Amino acid sequence: MRSRSVPHRAIWACAALAWCGCAGKGIEDPVGPPVSCTGGTAPFRANLSCIQQIVFTPTCAVAGCHVNPGAQQGLDLSEGMAWSSLTGVPSAEVAGMNRVTAGDPDQSYLIWKLEGNPGIVGDRMPQGGPYLSQAEIDVIRRWILDGAMDD
Repeated sequence: MRSRSVPHRAIWACAALAWCGCAGKGIEDPVGPPVSCTGGTAPFRANLSCIQQIVFTPTCAVAGCHVNPGAQQGLDLSEGMAWSSLTGVPSAEVAGMNRVTAGDPDQSYLIWKLEGNPGIVGDRMPQGGPYLSQAEIDVIRRWILDGAMDD
């Protein structure tokens, strides 16, 4: 008669082999570890990947808004496109102003649109709300102030 512990032993042996087979072998995830957007005093980290994950993708890069095809004002905020659509690109609404001017959030039209600055053309973004909190906008300001890097 077989012991009931044999299946448990087999399960533990398989788990141990799987763990040992990967541990310490220098096998790396080709994509890398997931980016942690939490931590610090802000609601999320001030880098483009976190802004993309927490703001642009769920709020802006949605059907009928800022995603190709047909991104409003030619501003595509979908993943992989946001940085090149924003940084150093002239605003389609206010002549002489960039969507994002690296190092200068006060002269970045993105910030104007998010805060509802009186100098904007059209509506505050996201259109119709709910609007970002000032803490969320401050994270985007920090990213711009830090050079608006494409990370």
